Amino acid sequence: MSDAKALSDFLQYLLSQDTWVRWLASVLLVATVWLLWRFIRLIFSHLWRILRRGWHFIFVWSWWRMAVTAGLGTLLWAFSDPLLDILQELEQRYLTPVYLDAFAEWSEAHQAAILEEELRRHTDPYEHATVVQRTREMAEKVQSIPLAIYEAAYLECGLDPFKMRSDGIAAGWIQFTRKGLNGLTYQGRPVVFDDVLRACQQRNIAFMMDLTEQYLLRRYEQAGRRPLHNTIDLYLALFAPAHIGAPHHRVVYAGFDNPNYYKNAGLDGWYVVRTAEGRQQIFNKRSARDGQITVWEIYLALEARKRRLFAAYAR
Repeated sequence: MSDAKALSDFLQYLLSQDTWVRWLASVLLVATVWLLWRFIRLIFSHLWRILRRGWHFIFVWSWWRMAVTAGLGTLLWAFSDPLLDILQELEQRYLTPVYLDAFAEWSEAHQAAILEEELRRHTDPYEHATVVQRTREMAEKVQSIPLAIYEAAYLECGLDPFKMRSDGIAAGWIQFTRKGLNGLTYQGRPVVFDDVLRACQQRNIAFMMDLTEQYLLRRYEQAGRRPLHNTIDLYLALFAPAHIGAPHHRVVYAGFDNPNYYKNAGLDGWYVVRTAEGRQQIFNKRSARDGQITVWEIYLALEARKRRLFAAYAR
C-alpha cells in the first residue's frame, strides 16, 4: 500500500508542474513506460539469448519511435489535469482515506501526546523539552491550549522547529516570513529573516521559541485578546487575525496572482463528502482550487494532516 501511494504521489508531483515542465515530464514518462515494456517483452521472449549473450542491450530508437513517443507524451500532457484528478481520487478514497469524525474519542491530552512524540523525530531531548515547556507557557498566555499550537506548527513545518522552505520564503517553527518579522526584536535589536535562517542552521531553539512567543502575543493583542481555544482560531491569529471567529465560508486569501494566496495554495481545494456509511471523508483536489481559501478549507487541511498522523500511530 505504501509503495502504491509513493508511486501515486510521484505521478501527481510530475503532473502538477508548470506547463512546459509538465509536457517534458509527460514525454519522458511515456518513454520510460515504453522502454520498460520493451525490456519486459525482451526478457520473456528472448530469455535464452539473455543467458547466452549477457545483459548488454542496445535499444535503437528510430525517428518514428521518437515521434510517436513525443506524440503520446503530448497527449498525456494534454490530459494530465483529469489524470491527476483520477490519481488523487484513487489515493484519497482507497489508499489513504481520511475522515473528519475519526479519532473523535481521543482526548485533548492524548492528541497532544501524539504530536509531542512526533516532535521527537526532529529534536534532541533538550530541544524537545524546551518546545514542550514553552508551548504550554504560550498557550496559557493567549488563552489557548498546547494542542492548538502543535496542530498549527504541524501544518506549517511538520513539527520541525528548524525547517527552511526550499524556495526561501519562510523558515522556523511557525514559518516566519520577511513580512511577518516586521516589528519583532531580539535582545534589543530588530529581527531580520537572516536571523531566523541562522537560528535554523545553528538549531537555536531558545531564539525560535522566544520569537514565536513574541509573534503570537502580538497577534493575540491585535485580535483584542480574544481567547484562542481551538486550533482554527489560533491558526488565524498567527496568519490572518482579522478572520478570528469568522463563519466557515469567509474567504481568507483570494486571487491566483495574490502572493498570500500563492504561498498558501495548498490550503485551497479542500472539501468533505459524506459516504454511504454516513461518515465525512476529507478530500483535496487540484481541480477543486477556485482561487479562494476559506476558513473551512483551512480547518479541513489542519484536520486531515493531523488525522493522517493519528492513523499511523493507531496501527
